[in-house]
Amino acid sequence: MPTRQPLTQEITMNTFSKIAITVVATAGLVIGAGAYAGKQFSQGMKGEFMIYKLEKELDLSTAQVDQLKDIQSFMKAKHESHDRSAGKAKMVELLKAPQLDQAQILSMMDEKMQSMRDQAPEALGKIAAFTDNLSAEQRTELVEMIEKFSGRMHKH
Repeated sequence: MPTRQPLTQEITMNTFSKIAITVVATAGLVIGAGAYAGKQFSQGMKGEFMIYKLEKELDLSTAQVDQLKDIQSFMKAKHESHDRSAGKAKMVELLKAPQLDQAQILSMMDEKMQSMRDQAPEALGKIAAFTDNLSAEQRTELVEMIEKFSGRMHKH
């Protein structure tokens, strides 16, 4: 007959798991709230600055800049169409429960992934229209910029 852990040890581990999840979730919410506030303040400027920077660095034509602006408008519209407050409220309610409803969270994640898959063809079409019209030199410079940017982001 297998030996069973004492009940107090099971309760302690269960309590520890709940505390750990709560701490991680709270830290995520606090960090996310700060990042969201900063993002909202400078979001418009960032998009315009990135287009300006790409235009200058890659020496883009007016048509190429228009394609970038089209991508920006598309992404901004998709971003604004998401009801983030409802998802956040639902997540907070799930965290308040005595036990985390993992199935519900997986369902929420599946919905988000499906939404991304549904939007991907249109987004990729716009991105491809832009990149397909770049010269070899522009494409090389773009790849270098992306590698430089991702290298900096990796350090953070």
